[in-house]
Amino acid sequence: MILLIGWSCTSKTIREEDPQTLRGEIPATEVTTVLAKSSRFEYLVRSSGKVQSLVDVQIQSKVAGLIDAINTNNGNFVTKGAILAELNNEKQKLAFDRAYIQLREKQVAYNDLIIGYPNNADTVKFTKAIENIRVTSGLATAEIGYREAKMEFENTFIKATVSGIVSDLDVKQGGTVTVGQVLCRVHDPNSLVVVSHVLEADALKLTANSGAEIITLSETGDILKGTVSEVNPRVDEKSNLVKVLTKLQKNKDLLPGMSVQITFIIPYNKNIIVPKEAVVIRSGKHVVFTLENGLAKWNYVTVGRENGKEIEIIEGLKENQAVIITNNLQLAHDAPVKVL
Repeated sequence: MILLIGWSCTSKTIREEDPQTLRGEIPATEVTTVLAKSSRFEYLVRSSGKVQSLVDVQIQSKVAGLIDAINTNNGNFVTKGAILAELNNEKQKLAFDRAYIQLREKQVAYNDLIIGYPNNADTVKFTKAIENIRVTSGLATAEIGYREAKMEFENTFIKATVSGIVSDLDVKQGGTVTVGQVLCRVHDPNSLVVVSHVLEADALKLTANSGAEIITLSETGDILKGTVSEVNPRVDEKSNLVKVLTKLQKNKDLLPGMSVQITFIIPYNKNIIVPKEAVVIRSGKHVVFTLENGLAKWNYVTVGRENGKEIEIIEGLKENQAVIITNNLQLAHDAPVKVL
C-alpha cells in the first residue's frame, strides 16, 4: 500500500499554466478609444440668466385723457415715431389754434414797430433794441405760448420712442390714462443679451469677448453662441455675485424675460486633454488605460482642471496615445481588449 501511494505521487507532474495562455483564454473586453489630444483646456463657468434687450423702453402718457384709438397690438413691429395711441384732444386743439392766432397777432404788431427803425452802425445796440421790441410787443410771450400749446396737442398722440416690438399693451380704446401711466413697452429684438450673475472668483477669469454657450429651457433646448460684452466691476453686497452681460450672436426664438442656462468658456494653458470618463481611481490614484497591441496598459497620471466633459492631464500621457474611455472600471494591466 505504501509502495502504491509512493508510485502514485511520483507519477503525477505538477503543470503550471502559462500566463500568456491564460490571457488568451480570457475573452477580450470591448472598449471604445479616443486619441489623447494636446490643446487648450476650456474651463467652464455655469450660471443661469435672463434674456433682456439693451433697447427696452416703457411708453408713457405725458397727459391725462380718454383713449380715442389704439393703433397697434402686442407683437407688432413699430418704427420710431409711429403713433401707438391717440387721446381725445379737442381741448388741446382749441388751445393750439388760439395760441397760433395770438402768435400771428403779435407778429403783426412786432413788424409794425420795427418798420423804419434806424439800423445804425452799433450792432450791439441795434440787437438789444430789437429784442426789447419783441418783448414789449408781446411776440416773445406769444411764441412761448404757441410752443406750449403745440406740445400739449402733440402729447395727445402717444408715439414710439424707439423702433422695436410692442409688448405689455394692456389699455383699450375708450379707457382713460393718467399722466405718467405706462401704456406698453417696445424692445429691439436685435439687441438681446443674457444677464447673469457669477461668483466673484469666476468673474475674475472672464474678460470682454470671452465665449459662451446659451441653452434655452424650451423643448428644443437650442444651444446658441454668445460673447461676453460687459463684466460689471463691482460685487453685489447682498448676493456677493458679479453681473455679466453676454451678447447673443443669434436670437432665434428668444424673448425678453426668458430664463436660460449659460456656460462661459475660458481657455487655459495647452495640455493633454482627454474625456472625463477616461480617468478612473485605483487605490486613491488617478489611472488612465491606453491601448497597445490589443492590451490595456495601466498609466498613473496627474490631473489638472476639469469642466464636466474633459479633464486636463498634466503628466502621464503623451499626445496621440489611444485612450480607453468605456468599460475601463474593471480593467487590469495587460488585459486583452477589443476596440468596437
